[in-house]
Amino acid sequence: MNELLVPLKTTKTQSSPGGNVESYFLETKRKSLKSSHGEIRSPEHAQEILRYRPQQEDLRAVLKWLHPSNSSNGGFDVHGQTLQASQIIHTLVNDVLPDYWSLLSSEQNEQSRRTMDTMILIMSNVSGISILTSRLKTLIGRKEAPEDDHLVRDSGLAEALASAISMLESILKPKDVVYAIWSRLCGSSDLARRWLLWKELVTLLGSGRVLSTASEADDILEKSSDNIRERSKLSDGSRYCFWLGCNLNRMLVLPMVDENDARKACVQMLERALTLGHVDQTIEATFEGLLSGTRDLGPYLNFTKILKASTKKLVVYSLLRNLAKIHMNTSSDSAASDAESPNPIGGIAALLHKLSKDDEDLAKLLIEWLSNDGIVQDLRMRRATIAALAEDLDTLKSTVTDTLRTFGDKLYIKHAPVLHQEGMTENLLLLIGYAHRKIPAHVAEIARSSPYLNAISNRLAASSHRVSVLGMYLGTAMSRLVDPPERRMNFGSEEMSSPQGERCLSLIGQRDPLGSIDNLMHKGIKSELSVRPAKNPAAKKNKSKKGNEKASTGSKIIAIEEVDDGSELEDEDLPMYAKPDSDPSDSDEDPTVIERNKPTAPVYIDDLVSGLRDTENYDRHLLALTHASPLIRRKATFGTEVTDNCEDIASVLTGLGDKWNIENFQELRLQGMIAVLIAQPLEMGQWFSRTYFNGDYSIQQRATVLTTLGLGARELAGYGKEDMSLTKSKPQQTSKDTASFPSKQLPPKLHDLYAPEKPALPDIPGAKAVNTASRNLEQSILQPMALQAADALSGPNALKVRTFSSRMEVDKRRTKPIPNALAK
Repeated sequence: MNELLVPLKTTKTQSSPGGNVESYFLETKRKSLKSSHGEIRSPEHAQEILRYRPQQEDLRAVLKWLHPSNSSNGGFDVHGQTLQASQIIHTLVNDVLPDYWSLLSSEQNEQSRRTMDTMILIMSNVSGISILTSRLKTLIGRKEAPEDDHLVRDSGLAEALASAISMLESILKPKDVVYAIWSRLCGSSDLARRWLLWKELVTLLGSGRVLSTASEADDILEKSSDNIRERSKLSDGSRYCFWLGCNLNRMLVLPMVDENDARKACVQMLERALTLGHVDQTIEATFEGLLSGTRDLGPYLNFTKILKASTKKLVVYSLLRNLAKIHMNTSSDSAASDAESPNPIGGIAALLHKLSKDDEDLAKLLIEWLSNDGIVQDLRMRRATIAALAEDLDTLKSTVTDTLRTFGDKLYIKHAPVLHQEGMTENLLLLIGYAHRKIPAHVAEIARSSPYLNAISNRLAASSHRVSVLGMYLGTAMSRLVDPPERRMNFGSEEMSSPQGERCLSLIGQRDPLGSIDNLMHKGIKSELSVRPAKNPAAKKNKSKKGNEKASTGSKIIAIEEVDDGSELEDEDLPMYAKPDSDPSDSDEDPTVIERNKPTAPVYIDDLVSGLRDTENYDRHLLALTHASPLIRRKATFGTEVTDNCEDIASVLTGLGDKWNIENFQELRLQGMIAVLIAQPLEMGQWFSRTYFNGDYSIQQRATVLTTLGLGARELAGYGKEDMSLTKSKPQQTSKDTASFPSKQLPPKLHDLYAPEKPALPDIPGAKAVNTASRNLEQSILQPMALQAADALSGPNALKVRTFSSRMEVDKRRTKPIPNALAK
């Protein structure tokens, strides 16, 4: 009878509405949205396509339609900051970004890069930055929420955080993104709306909301990964402030429709950025052209004039520190190069003179800097500042008078540090020298005034010998200027003839004329050319050969410079084109068999299930099997796709056969089944148990189910990392994991001593698992037996000496006496 019941054919049935209502509804909705021959009719239509799990072709079509340069979208501007534009960006961030960003980042082809660039361009506005920051805050809040499935939550959350922070970093990577956003805002005729949006951007970027959110997200990613990863630039305060300063610099120097409003906007952003704590980095990038000696100082001069008093003080002090750091470097290499380059003192003096020429507040800040922070700065920087102030006679007179009054004050002499008093003396001597050369009558009047006489008297009467010597320096120098040779003051002290005394007295005759700002530009251009690599490989090869010949003779190569005749500069104007994508199928001899429409990796669970069932298409089936475990783990905490399709995935993976003899097929299938069990442990644990006893599967498939239950339970218990050594599975990388830094490793000898042992038989399959299992057996069985044998051979227990630690253990086990409550 059984012979009569032979099946004539086998057919595969498609999923019906009764099987999975949501998947059927999404598929039907997706087909209805594509019924208009791929044409997008309106922004609402584009948003609907993005909401219902678009395929890559649909996503590219929507992004192409939303591109700002597209003229066939009915005039819709995604940068218009409208309600519809914000809703589309919100859908991109919350629905499309978790599915596609990691996939597009991993694909190294031109089409994926263009898709990412278009997505970044669409979101380069205030709404995009704000929505991405809000999503990061939401994910961080989910990390802190108390949940039971922390293992699943952490694995999916780290991937979502990495995608969000990567996209935000890509949006804010250009140094002119703030300029581009402001330019788009200026296109709006509504001034109130423009300043309201700019205020929101200042709050996001200038107040540190993006910085703090990115830092917190980076900390979570570091804790969730055992490997050392590179921190995001947005979470580093120093690099973030430098980037923000570069954006402000572009707003200052690039042309604007309304330059006055642009400068006001820059002032608002700079005032908030200076509160982040990295003042020097922010000012160095904002005034990059001014510090490098640009000839067009108009934008910077107009910008500094409208700054508030408190902000201007921070800016001026930081500018002076950056000028000293860049142009007054005292290292040996810079000293050797400064001997050949023009003197930077004259260039800095010319720059400060132009800044303070028409700005009285800035000139007062320079005078204040000389008596406060500038006292402990490099003498060359103070010489440049005094040379700039000396061009104005009224400023010079008031500065000399105020400095002399401070120099002779009794409280200052008694309490000020000696280092500050020495700097004050040097400043006073320089100022008096300039005043004597320009207005000698004023110096002669000062020499007979009561402030000068009181200053000398107070200095000579001081209890500190070093403080008294400073008064001797001033008295001797002033006497040389105003008294005849026979009446000059001479203290006859050894300090006056010492090298330091002669150096102080020579400051009276120090003269630093105003130079040219080009002196500062010369040094900047030289340092830039020194780090630019040679473009001619032949010349580079010839230089390396010459270097080897010289090294063989024993001589030391100091430097090899290439003379640029300007011929290579012409090639820089030519556009650079990217190399075409490499395709292994291009090497096929028969072009008719090349398949250009290759399948893409699945980004949705229903696509994963259909790819696993499609055993006729090798490429699609392999992609689905390879991405099964990462996709399931990523989707475990995002939406309800895994929850609604977990039984279908497990059923397909359990009954899957290796039709194509895929390498590591068993491992890939096992990891997918473990991922399903980890995603829904209560439901899928019961399902796998029922399947093992009641399912119609082979012995090999039943063994795979048992392995899934065992390894899945161990991973839920926190032993998943130990099981990786027994299988060929790799840890799921949830972020940009990198290898360990060399600085984190021990020296070679110690590293070989403490590093994990290498497998004894590396060429035999499973040698690593055998070594691990044998090591575990040795630790659990053989080592306790060896310790017991050694203890038995050491003699009877009565003769053994009790150690201090064992005595403490005995005391712990001893019961304490019960106190007698009646005796109290």
